[in-house]
Amino acid sequence: MELELIKLTQTQFDELVFASENTSIKISYFFDKHTGEVGMLGDDIEVDPVLAECIEEEFGERYIRVPKIESRQSFEDMEKFTETIQDQKMKRSIERALSGGKGVFRRFKDTVSDDRELLEQWYKFKEQMNKERVLKMFEEEFIKLIIK
Repeated sequence: MELELIKLTQTQFDELVFASENTSIKISYFFDKHTGEVGMLGDDIEVDPVLAECIEEEFGERYIRVPKIESRQSFEDMEKFTETIQDQKMKRSIERALSGGKGVFRRFKDTVSDDRELLEQWYKFKEQMNKERVLKMFEEEFIKLIIK
C-alpha cells in the first residue's frame, strides 16, 4: 500500500500531538485527512452535529481516529529521560519515584519539579518523543505527515 502524503502547518501538527496525548475516555479525536484539522466528539462536550455526521459518513476515508499515546509509552519516556540525567543524586531520586506502582506519574513529576531546569528538559524531551511517536503512528496507517 502506498503512503498518503498530507501537508500540515506546525499549528495543525501541534494540535494533532495534543489530541494524541489526551487519554480521556469521554472524548474522541478525529483527523480530517482533507483539511489537516482535528475534530472532537464526546459525551460531555458540545458537539457540532454536522461534524458528527461527516465523521460517521466518511470514517476511514476522510476521517480517522487520532491514535492515543498509551500510558505504558509515557512511562517508557520517563525511564528514557531518567537515563539522560547527569546528576546522580537526582537520577536516583527519580528512579525511586519510578519504582513504585500506583501514583508513579505524580511522583515522577513531583520529583522532577524540584529542579526547574530539569522540568523544562523533561517537557522538551516528552514533546519530542510524542511528535516522533505521532509521525510513526500515522505512518503505520500509511499516512506520511509533512510539516510546513
